[in-house]
Amino acid sequence: MKRSAFTLVELLVVIAVIAILIAILIPSVNAAREYARRNLCLTQQRSLAIAVVTYAKEYDGLPGYLNQLGTTPVHSWVVSIFPMFAENKRYDIMKNNSPTDGELDQATAPLSSLLCPSDRPAGNARLNYVANCGPVASGIINGDNALPLTLFKDRRRTPIDLTSINKKFRIEDIPDGTSNTILLSENVDAGVWYLGDWTAFSPNELPTSTNIYTRSSEAVANIGFVWANQAAYAPNSSTSGARPSSRHPATIIAAFADGSARVLNDNIALTEWLKAVCPDDEKARGLGLGL
Repeated sequence: MKRSAFTLVELLVVIAVIAILIAILIPSVNAAREYARRNLCLTQQRSLAIAVVTYAKEYDGLPGYLNQLGTTPVHSWVVSIFPMFAENKRYDIMKNNSPTDGELDQATAPLSSLLCPSDRPAGNARLNYVANCGPVASGIINGDNALPLTLFKDRRRTPIDLTSINKKFRIEDIPDGTSNTILLSENVDAGVWYLGDWTAFSPNELPTSTNIYTRSSEAVANIGFVWANQAAYAPNSSTSGARPSSRHPATIIAAFADGSARVLNDNIALTEWLKAVCPDDEKARGLGLGL
């Protein structure tokens, strides 16, 4: 006699087989999606690095992590490089001494090229990509010896002469070479690239003639990362906010001063990490940084 339908057992077997296939395929699909997101993050960081390098060549040095564009506005390194990747309208608004609320909303609207595809925090002026703000100032590391190791400096207008004492770091002057020195990385705990209270006097940690290396911890935590011979500042450390971190499994992405970007294992040896972020390993060894 010809059968007209599946038996219950056969139906259950088919369902079980489908469930097994789904269980096998879903991780593969998710892995493929993350691989695509990581590649896009790599591309975005490479583009930002090229923009930073272009700025450095055109203006004879890297931008500061904080900069003063006009007579009073203080903005991050992100704003400085806007014209280098066709965001001139945002740049023009941000350098205006008195932008309207509407103009600020327009200028700080989310920009996908500043956001890691695996994270994408919500809100205006958010970013994932952060600048190399140099070594942590503590112990033997102070203003006199840390400044030559700091790529993105505090470039707000102060009583000091920014063209000599706290001059820009020139790309071609990196002792270890551009292909060996990290400019940018990513941080899931980064904040915003614009704050209304970043003025010439706030945050109050302003460089002075006697302390040219004082930095704003608030600003660095938003837009930069620092490094030290301490595990707290290693990639994906859970004990420091101003360090590179990512949503990419077991990896971070970093952009170098030659305009390249690379995927790095987040359990990279601390010594190797310090060599990558420090622009002058020989000088750092002389300071006892363990390189």
